[in-house]
Amino acid sequence: MPNVTTLTLNPEYRAKLTGLASLLTTWNKAHNLVSRKLQNNQLLDLLWEATAFERFLPQNSYIADLGSGAGIPALPLAIIRPDLKIEAVEPRQKRCTWLHFAQAELGCSLRINSKRWEPSWSQFDRVISRAVFPPDEFCNEVGELAPVSLQMTGDVSIDDGRTTYRIQRGCESAGLILAGAQAQLLNPEFSS
Repeated sequence: MPNVTTLTLNPEYRAKLTGLASLLTTWNKAHNLVSRKLQNNQLLDLLWEATAFERFLPQNSYIADLGSGAGIPALPLAIIRPDLKIEAVEPRQKRCTWLHFAQAELGCSLRINSKRWEPSWSQFDRVISRAVFPPDEFCNEVGELAPVSLQMTGDVSIDDGRTTYRIQRGCESAGLILAGAQAQLLNPEFSS
């Protein structure tokens, strides 16, 4: 793997996500939005990891969360970065219902789009995603927005022109962000 920049998660963000974690835990018991095996701290860590995208997102930018599912990363980002215009793209109705509920309950701004992603869409400043497509298929699926895309994935080795960033949660690695050529790290704080 080429040179990899490590992104250490901002500890202040974890505390801001406890309300979302509590809400998601309650809904998850009936609706299976994330693995039911996750303990409360593990769920909070999962939400916290999603905040790593924040450092690549310009002020007031229009973001598509591709395959938003349980709202990860859309909801954590909406909480910590209210300046962003975030569109959660999620075709499954059960998950859209959750997203509408969480948005209202938490008072965060989020647009919910219940359609499947279209590679021809070009209105977004950034496309973000957490493990929706395999890394080797992601850029093709995203289409013309691949250069401004950010994909969170497990520890993979891929050489497709994207820059690799390792997410660090305390002493543990929490996966990677693969960044398109035009998705630059804007905030180097907590990185090495």
